[in-house]
Amino acid sequence: MKTVSGPAKYLLWLDVSMVSANSQELADYIRKETGLIVSPGIIYRGNGNKFLRLNLASPISMVEDGISRLITGIKKYSKNS
Repeated sequence: MKTVSGPAKYLLWLDVSMVSANSQELADYIRKETGLIVSPGIIYRGNGNKFLRLNLASPISMVEDGISRLITGIKKYSKNS
């Protein structure tokens, strides 16, 4: 995965095209498996199906926990795909 920068510095866009072609399915899986809520890029149209969006406007401890959950969810999804 790689990150993509945008104008809002508190939002993190992740290019997940190497993990899934369906950002909604991946976001749903991550929420179910880890409790982390990420936004599927498809809701923002365009080529959004290749992206997940995370909001980083939180205390650093919450961001660290979220990144840990994201990694866990991506690893589990990759093993089951």
